[in-house]
Amino acid sequence: MSDSFFDNEASEESVGGIPDFGEGAKAGEPAGDPAADTFSSDEGRLAAIMAYIPFLCFIPLMSMKGNKEARFHARQGVMLFLIELVAALFLIDKISDFVFTAILLVAAAFSVAGIVFALQGKNYRLPIISDLADKSNL
Repeated sequence: MSDSFFDNEASEESVGGIPDFGEGAKAGEPAGDPAADTFSSDEGRLAAIMAYIPFLCFIPLMSMKGNKEARFHARQGVMLFLIELVAALFLIDKISDFVFTAILLVAAAFSVAGIVFALQGKNYRLPIISDLADKSNL
């Protein structure tokens, strides 16, 4: 019964199956790949774990500049921390009301500018909005 889904040994004959990454291998790389090494030290693993804890994410970013794995996780942790800060700001009613009001006022101003330029027969590219429209598949 070598075709079992739960078989731990990867066979070269199977096509489209789930690859066996082995212990410590990165996703997308098979276990036998030399580039799929685990962390070089327990210190690097601890730094990578700290990278995903808010406020502690800056420690591995600043102190482990030579460890590529720790810096990779630290950069991701800092981005997550910034997203969490923005989300926390929106929990405050006055700030979220201000941001939503500012967005609506800017959108209304862009709409008025678009109408004015359309009446004049000009093709004016609205800042940011035209770039987003170009990237979309509309």
